[in-house]
Amino acid sequence: MTHSLMLRSLTLLLALAGPAAHALSPALPPARLLEPRFFVPDASQPLTLQRVDVHALLAGSQAQTRIELVVRNPNPRQLEATLEFPLADGQSVTGFALDVRGEMVGAVPVPKDKGRQVFDDISRRRVDPALLERTAGNNFKLRIYPVPAGGERRVQLQIAETLQPGAQGRVQYRLPLDFGQPVAQFDARLDLRGATRPQPAGALAGAETFTRGDEASLRVQRRDWRPREPLALSWAAADGEPVVVQTHDDRAYAYAEIAAADTRAAPRLPREVQIAWDASGSGAGRDHAREFALLDALFAAARDVRVRLVVARDAAEPAQAFDVRGGDWAALRRTLEKLAYDGASSPAAWAAGLADARSGGQSLSLLFSDGLANWPGDGATPPAGPVFAINAAQRADLARLRRLAEAGGGRLVDLNTLDTTAALAALTQPGLRLADLSAVGADELVAQSIHPEHGRLVIAARLTAPEARVTLTLVDAQGRRSQRQLLLKAPAPAAATADDATLPLAARRWAELRVAELEADRQRHRAQIRRLGEQFRLLSAETSLIVLDELADYVRYEIVPPTAAMRAAYQQQLAQLGTRRQAGRDQQLESLARRFAEREAWWARDFTKTPPPPPPQSQPRPSPAPVAAVAERRVSPAAMPPTPRDAAPVAAPVPPPPLMRAPAPAPAPAPAPAPAPAPAAPLLASMVAPPAAPKPAGEADAAPAASIALRAWEPDAPYVRRLREAGDADRYAVYLDERPGYVASTAFFIDAAEIFFARGQRELAVRVLSNLAEMELENRHILRILAYRLQQADMATLAVPLLERVRELAPDEPQSHRDLALALAPTQPQRAVDLLWDVASGRWDWRFADIDLIALAELNALTARTPGLDLSRVDPRLRRNLPLDLRAVLSWDADNTDIDLWVTDPDGEKAYYAHRLTRQGGAMTRDFTGGYGPEEFALRQAKPGRYEVRAQFFGHRQQLVSPYTTLMLWLATGFGTDAQKDQRVVLRLSGRGEQVLVGTFDVAPPAAASR
Repeated sequence: MTHSLMLRSLTLLLALAGPAAHALSPALPPARLLEPRFFVPDASQPLTLQRVDVHALLAGSQAQTRIELVVRNPNPRQLEATLEFPLADGQSVTGFALDVRGEMVGAVPVPKDKGRQVFDDISRRRVDPALLERTAGNNFKLRIYPVPAGGERRVQLQIAETLQPGAQGRVQYRLPLDFGQPVAQFDARLDLRGATRPQPAGALAGAETFTRGDEASLRVQRRDWRPREPLALSWAAADGEPVVVQTHDDRAYAYAEIAAADTRAAPRLPREVQIAWDASGSGAGRDHAREFALLDALFAAARDVRVRLVVARDAAEPAQAFDVRGGDWAALRRTLEKLAYDGASSPAAWAAGLADARSGGQSLSLLFSDGLANWPGDGATPPAGPVFAINAAQRADLARLRRLAEAGGGRLVDLNTLDTTAALAALTQPGLRLADLSAVGADELVAQSIHPEHGRLVIAARLTAPEARVTLTLVDAQGRRSQRQLLLKAPAPAAATADDATLPLAARRWAELRVAELEADRQRHRAQIRRLGEQFRLLSAETSLIVLDELADYVRYEIVPPTAAMRAAYQQQLAQLGTRRQAGRDQQLESLARRFAEREAWWARDFTKTPPPPPPQSQPRPSPAPVAAVAERRVSPAAMPPTPRDAAPVAAPVPPPPLMRAPAPAPAPAPAPAPAPAPAAPLLASMVAPPAAPKPAGEADAAPAASIALRAWEPDAPYVRRLREAGDADRYAVYLDERPGYVASTAFFIDAAEIFFARGQRELAVRVLSNLAEMELENRHILRILAYRLQQADMATLAVPLLERVRELAPDEPQSHRDLALALAPTQPQRAVDLLWDVASGRWDWRFADIDLIALAELNALTARTPGLDLSRVDPRLRRNLPLDLRAVLSWDADNTDIDLWVTDPDGEKAYYAHRLTRQGGAMTRDFTGGYGPEEFALRQAKPGRYEVRAQFFGHRQQLVSPYTTLMLWLATGFGTDAQKDQRVVLRLSGRGEQVLVGTFDVAPPAAASR
């Protein structure tokens, strides 16, 4: 077992890997792990590690390790701590706990999307939550909030592992201690049971040792210590085959490790080798020396080989052919050594590289990858023949690689646990495999692999009778079939306390193996994966573990608390939720109907298009007031009626204080400014003024001739000039030269991709942009940015799967549903309508004011342009299209961030958060101060002239925030009509007070339009 922990700047990063791994693979992307990933202006000192306590219980082949960390924040501002770590194959997190008011509180399982929502909601209220989630493959993230200013937080992680004996028949346990800084206090205790001839090594050498019979205890204590060597211990493996049958929740589960001598046939050396080489950004973290050593051994044995190489990133590159003669593969090696690891990881690209995979001893198909897929294409057709998946990375999705390989009769070759000789034998010498697994008296049988690993087959089952017989059908290297049988007997149910958090080994291993099997087709089995995760307290693609501060939070979010005493009170309070929830749904629909009626009244009203009156002659002509200086106070969210979603609290959470306006640069003065508006006047009061000549809803005026001009986005970063000035043949090399300094910057990849797009190098632009998917696993903000930019490039086929993933990660945010709906509208209008109705009718957090009204306008516009859609779910009062001459909608990527949309009309009058209705009828929706937007400007009848659209960064409440906020602005003319034209642009703002002109609408006079 291998663990390591590193602390850098404001982020803690904990690395846990397998027994043969180094403390931290030196090939891991250093910027991800070593550089600050977040920008906090008033936090300049790194978090420090005050204490580390390790307690490991080692019994037979099982290891249970508890790691307790005390983290100190020396800064004057409370911060969120993030710990990221990978686990090795066979390891699992079995629990964690956080100190809450001096007491360690254990975590409880929760659906993954709900866990993230609850953590974010509670942290906004400055209360103590902690969340542990699996991101992708064997990667995990622990979030703790807050680490108080000048204070400490204590957290415990519990990790279980099944240790496998090595070649000499000894079990090995390793705990690397490379913390990246001195540890003020370090204590470690290892307790062994049933072990013989224990041999300590590394930092454990010289430890105090106490023995009693076949039990031993070793202890190490250090102060102000910077360790260089791991804690290491080995002991002789016990004889026999471990078979464990245990009861959990009145069901019996069995776990067995069956000795299977992996006798092999004579080597079958290939004459053709097909290689799919994953050269995505994460591929830089693989141990290429081990990969090259395996290829060197393969070609030395095969001698003369024809090689087909496909380099796979976000897409597969054209195949290259190489002839290896006499084992000399120098040309191929040089090609591999020169590869740039760049772009996202696509299963479709892997499949394209393995398209010629076929059975037979003359052909061999190899995939070199970490299995961390993050680019659309997961449903690619699998190869027809056997594939050997080669892993040499610490951060990997071994379950994905194993499934891909074994589906066609191949196998996973993990170079972290196999030396070159053993790996070559796995490739060229067929061995024993499990052909069938059946039982009488048991169901849900599952095997970790169909091939023996470390000389053992690992299986698990759920018993359906007091006694069961499990039959394994094996096929050896010569094709001979044989059978092994296991007789299993369920034990009497074991007594357990109401708060017992210890999951029996057999139940835990069965659930882990079953979840891994189901994740082969995750979309089909999401509900089952979630149920198993919640029942067995497992981290999975669908479940996380969370710690909350108090009972009220468990009730508010309907999460079963960890103790029996809390659960009794929880059930009592939970019974009161149903009635209030239904009342909230009814109130939301009535609120939407009322506000939509007010919008209809505004739409039907004829606003004046005459020039504004000149200022009085006796007074000097006033200059337009800077927006930041307008005497307007934001409406506190506390004064707004809560409209919580189903999963949100019954009582609205206490919102943070409103952001206070600060002076900001004013836009350039307009030629004829309108009188300063009265900011206290509400928009809707103006909307419902008696219309001069009402129109039937849905009837549009003749659309004026209008055009959209987007201002070219011209970032001023130092790398931009080099990229612009480089020739097409050299630009990618310049990009690769600059890339190491910006691997954690979304801005760099967006800016660089923009230049490649502008120069017509579309494939390279997409590759560069796809690096956003590699930057931080399952970061919904980054995935949104990526999808927005792909939509701007008319690449909806790539954007839609990314937005589907965002919706899975954040179903509590209405923007997730709306973004997906808008991307689907051209190709799947019915689903788009259904998603938009979900937004319009949903009960969302107070931060998302008016998004329901915006989504309803988009729903009606889509149905007007697409006859025949099913609107049976939509309330009849709300099925009315209100066409617009001009529309601008602003969205952004950062939560807890306030961006403002400004639109200046030809008269110089500005529509913005404090002046939401202009003289000619331009209407602005309510201000979004809590993140994402959208903010919408709408104008039914556009006066001829130029309309300028601007965006301004106002401020944020982020605890951890990128110094940049990325915006997406959608401009439309003829909205809701057959003549609708749309343009989208993605750009960014760098900080508070920055303003940017995004684009313009130019509306021609009627005479010019007629010409």
